Amino acid sequence: MNIREAKEEIIRTVHAYTAKDESGSYRIPSVRQRPVLLIGPPGIGKTAIMEQAAEECGVGLLSYTITHHTRQSAVGLPQLVTKTFGDREYTMTEYTMSEIVGSVYEYQERTGYQEGILFVDEINCVSETLAPTMLQFLQYKTFGNHRVPAGWIIVAAGNPQEYNRSVRELDMAALDRVRVLNVEADVSVWKDYAQQQGVHPVILSYLELHPEHFYQVTLTRERQEFVTARGWEDLSVLLSEYEREGFLPDRSFMEEFLRVPKIASDFASCYQLCKTYTGMYRIKEFLEDGLTKEENRELQVQLLAAPGEVRCIFIRYMLSAASGKMTEYGRRYRYYEREKEVLTQFSSYMKTEGKGDPEGFLKRRSHALLVRRENDLLKPWEEQMEQEVDERLKKLLFGTGRETFLKELSEYETEGTGGLLHAELLKERDQLYMQKEKLTDFLNRMTDFVAGTFGEDLELSDWLNGIENHGDYRQTGFQRPEFHAFLDQKKQEEKLRKKVEEMEVLYETDDRR
Repeated sequence: MNIREAKEEIIRTVHAYTAKDESGSYRIPSVRQRPVLLIGPPGIGKTAIMEQAAEECGVGLLSYTITHHTRQSAVGLPQLVTKTFGDREYTMTEYTMSEIVGSVYEYQERTGYQEGILFVDEINCVSETLAPTMLQFLQYKTFGNHRVPAGWIIVAAGNPQEYNRSVRELDMAALDRVRVLNVEADVSVWKDYAQQQGVHPVILSYLELHPEHFYQVTLTRERQEFVTARGWEDLSVLLSEYEREGFLPDRSFMEEFLRVPKIASDFASCYQLCKTYTGMYRIKEFLEDGLTKEENRELQVQLLAAPGEVRCIFIRYMLSAASGKMTEYGRRYRYYEREKEVLTQFSSYMKTEGKGDPEGFLKRRSHALLVRRENDLLKPWEEQMEQEVDERLKKLLFGTGRETFLKELSEYETEGTGGLLHAELLKERDQLYMQKEKLTDFLNRMTDFVAGTFGEDLELSDWLNGIENHGDYRQTGFQRPEFHAFLDQKKQEEKLRKKVEEMEVLYETDDRR
């Protein structure tokens, strides 16, 4: 299965394992809650999907790399205790609480999450002394004498032997206690993710033309060559920054991330070619609506006569620009909704416990954010959004209009969603509407251009699917219903193609037998 399918299975598992009956007891007892074991090559996103799954399920997440632990930290340290049996006292050895189990209890107290995912990475790389402990952990959810709290689902991950020389093959006793999900690299799934993350358009163009170069690993005594999803994403981040700084990346720069020399060289050539095309076809000016109608028609003629790689590059640059605009609108939309929510909370606070002490609300928010930050419950964009909301609230409280703001607070009317209507929010809402209109106009202009240039063909399918797969697509309100039938047909063709490929693999396997 691919990484997206693995995430969906983990989400289903969390829901099933945390389901309770009428009496509040878990429907599936702990002993029957088999841990999930993800087995897949490094760098495909096994760790990343844990955060996504926990967030979507509304549960906590605590991660450990087991190879960083000794037997003492995993099991606990021995200590002497005195116990009475019958009428005699005996000195016995017990173990202190495992650092890992103890961390789960501490996490519960700090965050309030009573249910969550305990993610243990590189579980099949444990030392020989820790192997029996891992078997006990997988079967009984215990380290030493201490059990992982009820409501916590265990998910482990490991690499196949061909990718890591430290891997210990799990025996039947261990495998009989876990649910194994074999995860494979899938470029089509990664591209949807990469589009939302703003991965460099040249990388997306290159992988569209050479999907076989997305993930390659050769580990032998003579050489270690590899290209991973992590490598492509890290390359994208630095490549974009190099461009902003005016630096010129060369082949050796690419090889720092793409550790297969042929692929690094090939991509470096593609990158230089793409930079030439962006000028030749005036992509930047086109995206900024800087071409006249006559120049647009000339560009359409050029693209129709251009080779497939040029068309691909052009569509990827269009999608990159659209993704940036959609992400920015989505960020501003979330900020507006959050600001409305916080002002509603502030109004409630002032009408109850905060009379005469509006600063107390800011102190409470500051403490809550600190707790979330210390426990890795804040994503960077969330922290930035909360800080921006606080800055807006401080301006209202400590600015020249403080008295007016506090006076108006009790006179606020609410929208249908329950959010407060305030002059500042109304201004923000109007600006948001204007941004949405500009975004919709851009998407329509791009769609008309692609459809007018290539008709209902692969380029239009790539464009529309790229837009629809963006995480903020629903917020834009963008719709082109006249292309729905066309997209449905293309999706059916893609499903049929994959089915044929799967059948061919099965037939080839049978033939080898």
